[in-house]
Amino acid sequence: MQVRGLFLLLVLILLAAASEAGKNKKADCKYKFESWGGCDAATGLKARSGTLKKALYNAECQETIQVTKPCSPKTKSKSKARKGKGKD
Repeated sequence: MQVRGLFLLLVLILLAAASEAGKNKKADCKYKFESWGGCDAATGLKARSGTLKKALYNAECQETIQVTKPCSPKTKSKSKARKGKGKD
């Protein structure tokens, strides 16, 4: 029974150490990004590129990168009709 308790304690200590190490991790490559481009109707994605701003810890980073994300399905309306007072 004591061996089992000691084993569980060791596992908990290892899990706590691994969790603590993950909290302090920072990205090695920092980029400055342009604004998002328009939506590509064929792919349903919009893209932007970024140029390398800073490389930490002697990391091997690409000078430029391109990222994409899905286009928003919602379209924002330009103006809303006023409700209530002043409506004829």
